[in-house]
Amino acid sequence: MNCPEKKRYLKAAVFAVGIFGASTGNSETNCNPEELSFEGWNDWRQITSEPVKSAAHSNNWVGVFVDKIAEDVYLRAGAMYPVCAKVVKPIYHDATGEIVRKLTVMVKMQPGFDPENGDWWYAFSDATGTRHWAQGTPHDCIICHKQAAETDYLFSAEVLDAANKSRTNTDEE
Repeated sequence: MNCPEKKRYLKAAVFAVGIFGASTGNSETNCNPEELSFEGWNDWRQITSEPVKSAAHSNNWVGVFVDKIAEDVYLRAGAMYPVCAKVVKPIYHDATGEIVRKLTVMVKMQPGFDPENGDWWYAFSDATGTRHWAQGTPHDCIICHKQAAETDYLFSAEVLDAANKSRTNTDEE
């Protein structure tokens, strides 16, 4: 994982927030780690219009999706997320985004879950969002996301900034 290059993975491929991806959300508020599921994640609010290269995720092609609980806070970049907010980052096979290899996921847990690291639960999941591994508080996830402690451990400010630049570039063409 190469976190200093985190900002470089965001490119003009990130779309202008609000143009695509109506929020169908996930009304589920279950935050019990043993019962978490991300089934239907691809119906959540899509933050990226197409895959982007992520240095922090082994230089893979990724996207960003947020559930209804996380959506408003993500779009405000910097606010504290409510308990049970879910963020899914699909890891794609290639730049087309047609094949999802796996998901990286984050869930805001109840206060006290991991207070030194923002009370976030992390995991890798299969493409369906139903089978998880390396879950809980994986060291590599925490090391990188600690850099975004001021925005509740998410890099949403960078994603939204890139989305605004993308919209500006599209408007000029």
